[in-house]
Amino acid sequence: MTHHTRKMSGRAAIDTTFMTTLMFVLLWCSTIFAHEPPITDIAFAPSGNSLVCCSQNGVQVLSWPNLTLERKLDVSFANLHCIRFAPDGKQCAVAGGYPSEEGIVQVFTWPDFKLQATLSGHDDSVVSVTWQGNHHLTSASLDRVLKRWDITTKKAVLTYKGHSRGVRSACILSTGELVTAGNDHSVRVWDTATGTLVRTLNQHSKPIYSISVCPILVGRPMIATAAGDRTIRFWQPTIGRMMRYIRFDSEPLDICWINETLMVASCVDGQARVVDTENVKVLHTIPAVTGWAYSVAAHPSDGTIAIAGSKGQIYRIEIGK
Repeated sequence: MTHHTRKMSGRAAIDTTFMTTLMFVLLWCSTIFAHEPPITDIAFAPSGNSLVCCSQNGVQVLSWPNLTLERKLDVSFANLHCIRFAPDGKQCAVAGGYPSEEGIVQVFTWPDFKLQATLSGHDDSVVSVTWQGNHHLTSASLDRVLKRWDITTKKAVLTYKGHSRGVRSACILSTGELVTAGNDHSVRVWDTATGTLVRTLNQHSKPIYSISVCPILVGRPMIATAAGDRTIRFWQPTIGRMMRYIRFDSEPLDICWINETLMVASCVDGQARVVDTENVKVLHTIPAVTGWAYSVAAHPSDGTIAIAGSKGQIYRIEIGK
């Protein structure tokens, strides 16, 4: 199932199983909207008391950890792909649009959810956004273009062009560079001040679905990318180095770090895989949703993980201490 792993037998295998059982307490899967469309993205509210979900039916706010519906919020477009909170937690951006026609990002205040800005300028759906401070964000679209927006003026201040196919994910490094990935199988690093392409990394062999930045505090920034070639690859993008990779039995659709050495991936087969990122091995495989598990998010403080996907299902994992 993975590269760079060895078979264990006897006491070593028993000890590993025992430690894994201690680390992960599997709670329950709750079908919140049994007949609803898939949940395409989730994010924890800054307080940690709510989980915000987006789908073709708009934005739903669920209590956490009980997962009861608190309110339903409407946006001006039907196809929602992404929701992200600003660093200060006082704004959230919802992205999507109309396939092959228009990509839209709407920015709302939080928690009162009042419309602050509508950002429109893409020719296809926006599937990812990343904040740079509280007044700028960058949108990634299937039209192959990225745009950096000034929330105050509601205008695009920079356009990034270079991907040959749709862009699916973007993130900002602590050093300031923009990193993007998409359907052209490439990871690209950009100068955020000028929009200049710094380097392109081409080790993936199929579309890349997700980028996640490691919460490392010292040294060079590290990211992970999840792709249709069933691999998660770990990079130091500022120097263009791929460090290691792991291959699954199923395509990982979304990833999030729990800490510097632990990650959770949600996959096409509906399972969540907990990964030791240093030794590149799967510690635990957890049946989560029936169908595709589109999104995973880590709670800001309580050690729980949310997995969401087909038919509006949400699964909660608690990490034991």
